[in-house]
Amino acid sequence: MCDLSHLDFLRTLEPWVAFSERYWWDDPARPDLGCCGSGYDNWGVQTNQKYAGAMAVLAADPDLDESASGLAREQILNRALRALRFSIASHVSGDHQCSDGTRWGHTWISALGVERMMHGIEAIDQHLTDGDRAGLRRMIVSEADALLELPITATKWNSEGGNRPEANTWNGATLWRAACMFPDEPHADDWREKSTRFSLNAISVPGDADDDAIFEGRPLREWHVGPNFFESYALDHHGYLNIAYMLTCLSNTAMMHFACLSHGWEPSPGLYHHGRELWALVRRLLFDDGRLCRIGGDSRQRYSRAQDYLLPVLLLAAQHFGDDHAPRLEAEALKRIRFEQQFCGDGSFFSRRLKTIAAINPYYYSRIESDRIMGLGMNACWRRTLEIPSAISGADYEGTVAGAWGDSEHGAMMHRSRRRIASWSWRARTRPQGLCLPPDAGDFAEWDRNMAGTVVMLDANAAPELLEHAQAKFEGGFVTWGAMDDAAGARLAEGWTMPEPLIHRYAVAALPDDRTMIVLQRCVSPIRCWLSELKGLKLNLPNDIFNGGRRRYEVADGALELSGRGTGTTDLNSRWVCVDGRIGAVGIYGAESFAVYQAGRRRAAEYGDSLFYDELCFPCKVETTCADPGEVLLDCGTAVLSGADAAETASAAAGAERLQCAHEEVRMVQIIGADALRYVLTANFGDSSATVTVAADSLSDVVTGDLLDVADGSAAVRLPAGEARLLRLS
Repeated sequence: MCDLSHLDFLRTLEPWVAFSERYWWDDPARPDLGCCGSGYDNWGVQTNQKYAGAMAVLAADPDLDESASGLAREQILNRALRALRFSIASHVSGDHQCSDGTRWGHTWISALGVERMMHGIEAIDQHLTDGDRAGLRRMIVSEADALLELPITATKWNSEGGNRPEANTWNGATLWRAACMFPDEPHADDWREKSTRFSLNAISVPGDADDDAIFEGRPLREWHVGPNFFESYALDHHGYLNIAYMLTCLSNTAMMHFACLSHGWEPSPGLYHHGRELWALVRRLLFDDGRLCRIGGDSRQRYSRAQDYLLPVLLLAAQHFGDDHAPRLEAEALKRIRFEQQFCGDGSFFSRRLKTIAAINPYYYSRIESDRIMGLGMNACWRRTLEIPSAISGADYEGTVAGAWGDSEHGAMMHRSRRRIASWSWRARTRPQGLCLPPDAGDFAEWDRNMAGTVVMLDANAAPELLEHAQAKFEGGFVTWGAMDDAAGARLAEGWTMPEPLIHRYAVAALPDDRTMIVLQRCVSPIRCWLSELKGLKLNLPNDIFNGGRRRYEVADGALELSGRGTGTTDLNSRWVCVDGRIGAVGIYGAESFAVYQAGRRRAAEYGDSLFYDELCFPCKVETTCADPGEVLLDCGTAVLSGADAAETASAAAGAERLQCAHEEVRMVQIIGADALRYVLTANFGDSSATVTVAADSLSDVVTGDLLDVADGSAAVRLPAGEARLLRLS
């Protein structure tokens, strides 16, 4: 792999210019103004600001290839200047308006767009008129003064209403930028003080409340408003474990870092506060191929937005944090971007895969495209102007990210090893969610209740909510158990609401064998109810452009290939299956065979489709059914094997079985791990404690390491209500 240079990003950005012309708008009221995107307030303004920054980068780069961009340098510069002037004029401090008749500015988020364009605007400074500079100053000073009145909030839980790590980061940066750019302004000292407070309450953790480290002559505890992050650096933004906003914080840190480096400004006292620690977690949440490993899921279009924020973060990690592996991840992320751009064929990045959102919501679609040009433009600009070298390391990345991470309060856990990323998040976006896949197989990851199965009431508009959870880690893996209400908030048309919870219980274990993850599920209907979907396991498998739109399923009696565009349910007639020779699945009990469900359309976003994916289920029922009170809806056990080929999957299936016990609501399964040891996962899905008997000559608790008393070839194992234990036989 060749070393990176600014040209790699420039050449990827250039073809987008011609595509962007379809979103360019000449303001009929002001011929000197124009914008890219809707021109509306909020995301319309920010789309245009990112466009202005990226076009300015292109216009300023001496290596611009005009034939590739489709516009001459002068035309690109004209677009950048008119977009900038539209932004200035439509601000509350200006003399014009947005295309929706409003003016933008003075909100908690309005400074973000300014931050995201300034690297480009500075690159074309010589082309700005005195009027441009005066307007830019007026806009930035106005935003900074407004931020002096904005309260700073920070709460650990999203539900507490004050979780604002990303906003505190960019608002602190804008205040510092204003103070550095215009030190003669009367409020410059106030901007600096408020910037420090914003920044120190961005990536903030509970321990900051007692920290005596000195910032600007005062201990951190006196600056501290509250924690936005857990002590583990878990983040509950938007109410789920949100990797995207971890990156947003770091991307805005990168913007201000490179601004300081470019101008020789002293960084703000809080700019890097806990940034290195957060990066230490985020780098473990990246697949080897440069994709985000979103163990907490996602609500938006896949492989977009936050994926694009990663580019400047990787540059920050290499240049400031000294991460030798960041350039290779940067190159891999760029490779994914180029691949989809070539697939689109029109210079865009998403026009084919995200055509639904483009058709129904140009306001938002143009924003998605602008996120990508923003990241590309930043890395092109800073690499050139700061002459940042990037020798791509061939060193062992996986060796630096291996091991366990988790947060028992938030209900998240992960173990990473050379062969497997295993994770479970009770508070995922679509909860719960698990992963079990090779670290270099990001194209196998899809988040929508992955590995958690589904029980869906017909037309009830419910969203699963967490009732209880617990977890324990050990060397090489974890075990967790808990329960969801799969009908939380269920309501039928004309006013009926679900009178009691639809309890879906789980027991999950990532074995210490660098391969296997077991999922046990049980759900019983509390009332008579109609259901539209019953799926056990639901291992989501993207089947779209990134894998050629076909998946190969090897099963007991042969193999078949399925196009990602397929529709309906395909019975695989097998209790084991291997997908593309990379991931195996074993059905232990609860169904006769695996099945693949395909929706026949792109899904994987809460609005506007973004990805074809298959669902490997055990069992799979998608027709309308009616259940009586007390009827068992799901009762199944499965195992997923990371990095297993068909032969290994078949062998694991032969050694996997359900163990019988006298307790109706206790489940026990046995499987032989990749380490050739036998493991037993036991789960008490009942409401009272139980004691079960396990046949063994020697038995130990994997979590505690304790040996259990064995007499006459068996051991008594006590299980409190709702809990699970992972045992190892020798």
